[in-house]
Amino acid sequence: MVELVCSPGLRARLERELAAHDVELGADTRWVLVERGFEVPAGRPAIVFDALDYMDVVRLLVAGVREQNGGARSVVGQRGSNFVVLTAREVVYLEAVAEGIVARTASGRDRVRGTLQHFEVSWAGLGFVRINRSQLVNLAHVREIVPWFNSRYVLRLAGGEEVEVSKTYAKRLRSALRM
Repeated sequence: MVELVCSPGLRARLERELAAHDVELGADTRWVLVERGFEVPAGRPAIVFDALDYMDVVRLLVAGVREQNGGARSVVGQRGSNFVVLTAREVVYLEAVAEGIVARTASGRDRVRGTLQHFEVSWAGLGFVRINRSQLVNLAHVREIVPWFNSRYVLRLAGGEEVEVSKTYAKRLRSALRM
């Protein structure tokens, strides 16, 4: 599905990340990912990126693949001794805690399998944005954005809960919301 034109070190990281999301690699494919400074092959669409931004390219590519294929729009959560199927639409935010990943919904908190990085990439096309080291928020549940100290924000969510956007992730939030 995609060809890589980049340095060997970056190639290994990209191959690992793309394989984790079932994105096929090969030569003479429809799309080419090209690290800035390398030659862009003629005749095919190419995404040129800086090496430091390689995860943004992975997110973009995987979100497009997921959207095209329907993507995983649900996850199984554990609530006490019961299991529940949670749709991405009903998840308000995902949070990394000592016990693992917790999905916060209107009806409570459920433990889910996976990593924040996995959900950040696979649910990006569904409106999920990383807001700090331990949380992803579903933008559909944001009711108000409050500018905060030191270029940070506080998001007021449906249900009255508040979460803080760190300075590091504020730029991504502004970009996602085109602010």
